[in-house]
Amino acid sequence: MSKRKRRKRQARTNKKHQGSADRSRTSHLAAASSLESEIGEMHERFMLYLRDATSSEDAATAARADLKAAIAKIDPLSCGLDLTKVVASVRVTMMMNRAITGTDVSAAVLELIALALMCRDSATPETDEVTVESGFMPPHIEEAARTALTAGSIMTLFESSPSDADSMIHFYSRQREITLRNPVYPHMLLDTLRGLFGDSSVHDDCQATLGFTGLEAVNVMDAVRSLSIAELEKRFTRMEAARDASLPFLQSWQEARRSEVLLPTEAHRAATQEVRDALEDLTTNIDQAVTIDSAAVAEHTGYGPSTVEAVLEAFTLTGLVDLDETLDRFFRGDNPLRTTPIVADTQGRRMLVHDALALPAVREAIETRLKASGRQKRYEKHRGGWVEDTALDLLARALPGAKFFRAFNYFIPDPRAVIPQSDPEKFTKRVEGDGLILIDDIALIIEVKSVALTAEARGGDARWLRGKLRDIITKAANQAVRLRERITIDKRIRLDADQWIDASGVREIHTIAIGLEDLSGVTTATTALLGAGILKPDHIPWTVSLHDLRIVCELLERPSELLLYLRRRTEPAVTWKYRAVDELDLFLLFLRRGLFVEPDPRERAQALPWSRPPSTSDIDRFENQHPEFVFSHTDPLDAWYNSQIDSSAPPADKPRLETDKRLMGLIDQVIETESEGWLPTTAAMLEGDNRVQRTFGRNSGDLAKLVRRDQKRHSITYLMGDTTSMPVLLVWVCHGPREDLNSATPYLLSYLQAKKHQTGAHRAACMIFDPTGKYLRRLLYDNRNIGPDLELDDAAAQLMPLEKMKKESPESIRQSIKRRTRNR
Repeated sequence: MSKRKRRKRQARTNKKHQGSADRSRTSHLAAASSLESEIGEMHERFMLYLRDATSSEDAATAARADLKAAIAKIDPLSCGLDLTKVVASVRVTMMMNRAITGTDVSAAVLELIALALMCRDSATPETDEVTVESGFMPPHIEEAARTALTAGSIMTLFESSPSDADSMIHFYSRQREITLRNPVYPHMLLDTLRGLFGDSSVHDDCQATLGFTGLEAVNVMDAVRSLSIAELEKRFTRMEAARDASLPFLQSWQEARRSEVLLPTEAHRAATQEVRDALEDLTTNIDQAVTIDSAAVAEHTGYGPSTVEAVLEAFTLTGLVDLDETLDRFFRGDNPLRTTPIVADTQGRRMLVHDALALPAVREAIETRLKASGRQKRYEKHRGGWVEDTALDLLARALPGAKFFRAFNYFIPDPRAVIPQSDPEKFTKRVEGDGLILIDDIALIIEVKSVALTAEARGGDARWLRGKLRDIITKAANQAVRLRERITIDKRIRLDADQWIDASGVREIHTIAIGLEDLSGVTTATTALLGAGILKPDHIPWTVSLHDLRIVCELLERPSELLLYLRRRTEPAVTWKYRAVDELDLFLLFLRRGLFVEPDPRERAQALPWSRPPSTSDIDRFENQHPEFVFSHTDPLDAWYNSQIDSSAPPADKPRLETDKRLMGLIDQVIETESEGWLPTTAAMLEGDNRVQRTFGRNSGDLAKLVRRDQKRHSITYLMGDTTSMPVLLVWVCHGPREDLNSATPYLLSYLQAKKHQTGAHRAACMIFDPTGKYLRRLLYDNRNIGPDLELDDAAAQLMPLEKMKKESPESIRQSIKRRTRNR
């Protein structure tokens, strides 16, 4: 076999194994992946309900009727077979379909089947063993469950009546619980769980409350998950090997038939029998592959049988009787399988419904039991410290050279003081800060919230959900405002023992609110959070889960990429335009397309007085923007992570910011200077669209051509507005071959300062290159606050007036960029 054929076969094998193992975090993101293929069906059904109903209540009633009718089909289609065999068979069918078509189906389909059959078994626990399976067709059961999931999801929409921001947030949260699975890569979730339950005091509390430690629960549930994956992979591999081995015999058999020699050899018979046996392992005997073997789990973990049994018992779902009540719980977001993902059939065989449920169940189940027993305090203290340390460690690796302040106390004015406090040295109210990062003239305020969502908040209780969102999001934003005020007003922060943080050089502040909970679908809806009063428009934090932050930090290659993403991500219009369920879909869309939203050209013209008046096309482009649903962008991410953790997986490229290579080379040179202003300068160069970035990348080369022609210095100046509409001045200079860099620098710095003053730019940077245009020699930077300055007034008077620049400037190439050559 050729190398090329072997590579193709390996790729197919890995794709199939990935389907069976569900390694990717997106394999169960129904709203992100399968929705794209099913959206036509959902839209058709949605419009049908609207057409035939006179109110949202009538539409919800019709959807509920379809939900019940679809669920009612599952029992007869199961032909009396045990829950284990039915769920396992449908699961394998879904895996095969994924391998063939590449289409993901929500794992919620499997959950609905399992819940329906559990209720069936509780109603009729004594069932006769079924031996005739000719009528059993797993695809038909899957189809019924998919119809039920679609109808139930639409029912939820009609019942929510999302007429205001609060209702929309409630709806987003419920849909997240219904459709979202596996939002974290298993290896990352394992790291987190082992960090959370690795403390000795937490061990003791878990043992006293549960009869096993947190780490024992983590390792047993991981073993259940991984053993099931291995067994399924083994069967898929056997089937593929049997198929490949039979192909030569099949070909020779066909040739024999043409020559009328129909005598199969013993090898023919053996190959055919192996195909049959392998197929039987994937169909008739598939329940054996997913049945939990407690002895195998004990051997895998090294734990005693009693420990394994205690863990399995704690995570096994029991007590389901009423199907209607179970469906109500599921579709209001209170999935019974969320904390007890193991189910048992009438024979007492246990199975994990699907892999994505195993590890996420551990934390919530243990937290709930610890709280109920009153033993949660030591765990919550450890959890808070661990999440805070981990989050800041991630950012430290992504922002080399930054100054980090962790878990510090600082002083603010006491609002209850009789005499108002304005002098930082006399502030008396002591508060806590989770983290502060100073890098160049940027400040990042870090607020970490390890608050856990309660079952009530997850299960559709609007009051509980709003309270928890305020604990996680609003509280983080408000605490960040306290620190932000000290930076902007006082320019310094007083700590304990009369120590100080100098913040006088800060010109831009962002807040990152990091939580342990994944709130996908809620935190990506910034507009709704603003409308509901969860956030305030004057200071919007980037609210992100710890796991998504880890992925973002691992993908980032330059601090300027993070800064630009913070600017774009915290603009309310971004999540109005880009409707995403998953934070990482937004981030990967940013890497591909920049996450750009057309600004209002009329507002921009007022903010940037040097820009030209908005044209009709500018206004039309802004007003014709419309929301777009962001489907899954994480397939390349899955492939890359899979290639990192699985040596047998095909190699895959790391997702990177897609931009001009020459520009990235320039940005790297600016970073290497470590000069003041390197971070905002590099972020500014990334602000433009593709055309602008290509222009920026070739500027120094174009100037070098002019230098070669006349042996003189040449420059080019740009004025632009960044995402926040702050004016930025960028200057490229190639000095002459006979010009001394040190002698040219004072003149260029004076020009930069005068031009910044004239234009009212927030920041100004001048990049000085050698005569070849290849090497950046020096970065000049000015970020002084704008204000009256007679000396700069005189210097600016010698430059080209803004009015003339506006008149002579060429057409804008987006984002109000204005270009002038030479120093004027």
